Amino acid sequence: MQETFEIDKKTIDALWRLQKLILDTPDFESVVSRIVNAILKELGYLKLGYRILVLTLIDHEKHVLKRITLSQTNEAMNALEASPIPFGQIEIPLSAEDNLLIKTLAEKKVYVTHYWPDIFHPVLSDEAALGNQNAAGIKTSLLYPLIVKEQAIGVMIFSLVKSETEVTQEEKELISRFTDIAALAVQNSRLYSSLKGAKDNLEKINRRLIELDKLKNEFVSVASHELRTPMTAIKSYLWMVLAGKGGELTEKQRYYAQRAYNSVDRLIKLVNDMLNISRIESGRLTITMQEVDLRKLAQDVIDECMPRANELALHLILESPQTVPTVVADPDKIKEVLFNLIGNSLKFTGRGGTIIVSLSQKDDMVETQVRDTGVGIDKEDMPKLFQKFGLLPGSYVTNQPTMGTGLGLYICKSILDLHKGKIWAASEGRGKGTTFTFSLKVFNREEMEKLNSLYEKNSQEHIGLIHTQF
Repeated sequence: MQETFEIDKKTIDALWRLQKLILDTPDFESVVSRIVNAILKELGYLKLGYRILVLTLIDHEKHVLKRITLSQTNEAMNALEASPIPFGQIEIPLSAEDNLLIKTLAEKKVYVTHYWPDIFHPVLSDEAALGNQNAAGIKTSLLYPLIVKEQAIGVMIFSLVKSETEVTQEEKELISRFTDIAALAVQNSRLYSSLKGAKDNLEKINRRLIELDKLKNEFVSVASHELRTPMTAIKSYLWMVLAGKGGELTEKQRYYAQRAYNSVDRLIKLVNDMLNISRIESGRLTITMQEVDLRKLAQDVIDECMPRANELALHLILESPQTVPTVVADPDKIKEVLFNLIGNSLKFTGRGGTIIVSLSQKDDMVETQVRDTGVGIDKEDMPKLFQKFGLLPGSYVTNQPTMGTGLGLYICKSILDLHKGKIWAASEGRGKGTTFTFSLKVFNREEMEKLNSLYEKNSQEHIGLIHTQF
């Protein structure tokens, strides 16, 4: 009774050590080389006469059963030296139905052989296979299928220096447990290696995408710079023509010149917006956080926009308490946000309409609203806002001879992201106006220094935004 207990205890300890090996060695190459030696070592503790352990797995691409790894014992080395074919090149075709390993796979049951040609045919001749067996001194080989989710993925070969009649039922059950653990180890390590490979490949792709994105930004920046100069010259000459500097124009000539002027003006705005996006996305934009009086900043922007508002017969109003907390911001960039938002309202609000800029404090944030009585936005179009080239289908411009670029709101969101702020929009639908709101943090010196420290790497050269023009 005591002896049985000792064997059972050793068996449990052996199974625990093998399972620990699986958890500690997830990589496929490592686990397959270690598992056969570990199992043979555990069998050696029990002094059961096992000398060689071979792990074979199906290679679906080649349609063969392939030797993967071999235990590192003297008997195994003797067999390798006697073999005319290197161990890694012994591949049994899955079509070789008379090979006992293939039968083990197909029938998913244990086979026993005393005759190695049974497991080497047709790769080795009977003479060569027997030479290997005799060199190793092996009498019996037990073939156990590796089964995962009812699928045979390979075969383990347990070779002994004793006959089959000396193998007890307890041994067979122990080997069956070892084989189950080996199958689990192989499957887990394959999955781990596959995931690791996919992760490495994904990281490689991401690095390449970052490189391509950088190249794209550099190209856009260079191309835009090169385009601005000739377009500005074209716009200037067209303005001179329209102003009558070259003589009086016929009605048709003025029509054509005006259309050309409007088109080149839109193209310049598009190039400017693309340059701004390139500067923001490439991280080259200079950001200098300060303590900013939003009420004064908003009034300055309104004063600058007022001539255009008067020209369009629009009411442009600032509504704000006398005291509004200062905020942490780069005033130059927040001015650009306000120019874009007010500019949108100027374009999409009919004559006699109203645009109201209002300020209010919400907790530790100051919210700025630009509310108009313009054309409004349909509910289903809301998710399309703040995207690149986010022109809404069916939208129409009330007070502009040409459409916008669809980049202004994307630039606004990018600027607010740099400020760790937010921007959003609301509208009750077509014809009911639109409200854009953005929030900035109430001034805190620690927050200002934190953000400036974050962006100070760009301070080696001053790169600002090209401001919106009306």
